[in-house]
Amino acid sequence: MRALSIAQAIKKQSPGMPLTVALASLQPTFTPLFEKAGVDVVDIAGRLVDYSKKSNLSKELDWNNYIGGYIANTFMSGERILSYLALIDEYKPSVLVSDFNMAACLAAIFSGTPLVFVTERYDFTLCQLQDHDLAEGGFEVNTLEMARARTALHSQFKWMIQQSQLVLTDKPYVASLDQGTPVAEALSNGKAHFVGPMIRDYVQSGLDVRAELKIGDSPFIVASISGTTMFAQNKDALLAAYLDSFKTLRERNPDLKMVLLGRQDIAAQEGVICVPYYPDWMGLLREASLLISAPGWITVTEIAALKIPTLFVLPSKSEYHELEALRRLELLGFPTHLGHDQQRIVELVQGELDKDTQSPDYFVPHQHVAAPDGEGAARAASRIIELCQGSVVPLNASKAA
Repeated sequence: MRALSIAQAIKKQSPGMPLTVALASLQPTFTPLFEKAGVDVVDIAGRLVDYSKKSNLSKELDWNNYIGGYIANTFMSGERILSYLALIDEYKPSVLVSDFNMAACLAAIFSGTPLVFVTERYDFTLCQLQDHDLAEGGFEVNTLEMARARTALHSQFKWMIQQSQLVLTDKPYVASLDQGTPVAEALSNGKAHFVGPMIRDYVQSGLDVRAELKIGDSPFIVASISGTTMFAQNKDALLAAYLDSFKTLRERNPDLKMVLLGRQDIAAQEGVICVPYYPDWMGLLREASLLISAPGWITVTEIAALKIPTLFVLPSKSEYHELEALRRLELLGFPTHLGHDQQRIVELVQGELDKDTQSPDYFVPHQHVAAPDGEGAARAASRIIELCQGSVVPLNASKAA
């Protein structure tokens, strides 16, 4: 979604600039969205990939399982790096823009292609977590080997930041979490820029959300299950907790309904509307009384810019890739919950439903993320276009800074 948002913003500012996107997962969902934006699509996977439907990590964290079995096959796959090198030779891009896709970043660096690194990470995820965090998530941690893994991954991430021509982030700096990280260093020396939410422009879809989903005039909450999970059982446990929590909430609020976005069907339950995917996501959120979501940072930036009341829930520390984000959100003042305790979720949801969203203090946490506004994609696009044209704006000389 972040790549789509940036592409749309580039097309708005420079309509004639040719853009190509390489998709590795969820191709049926994203291919038409990119094509509609005027972006050519390359399917580099060659098959349908959806990381939301299976576990992606072993409970035994050692060098062999984590580096050999996970990182080397996903983030730094030699085959995928060579695939990107072949694409770079074929398309000869002026600039390669990538998120946390290390294979693409490495291919850009190896080929001498200017790299724009768009990141919600200040360091490799593992480097901002401690062994006790992982142990509390149920992992069996080989302390010595994971220390070596952190050293290697931190070095690689730091080098990648240093080799990038431009670093853009939509995650606000929090000293207690980010001090000493590669992106914090890049922010201080001017290579990196906090641009705010890199989200799509909200355009009225013409869809009547309430009529289409048969919600009527009832208040409703949206519960969203994370698109990527380390362990499938966490997704299942969270889904069950949402459904059980809603039964209790509906007893207290008989008119309340819940739209469940989970990419899977469930048994019918009174007041629950199950939607695998909804095209007008932002329109849906604007109608909802509350969103319950995993702390995925793209979602965070969207709700911050749109000022959507949100409760962020992470089912377990074993979903370690989003643990840092949950902590950041708590420090920024958002309501959060770690676990899938049904009673606690009921209390938190009811507490949010009872709050006055018209209070001037309610959206203060959102403002930390959306600062200075929700136009991060436009600022990112400006800097990318300037890099393509070989005329990067000097520091502090542009409103895009």
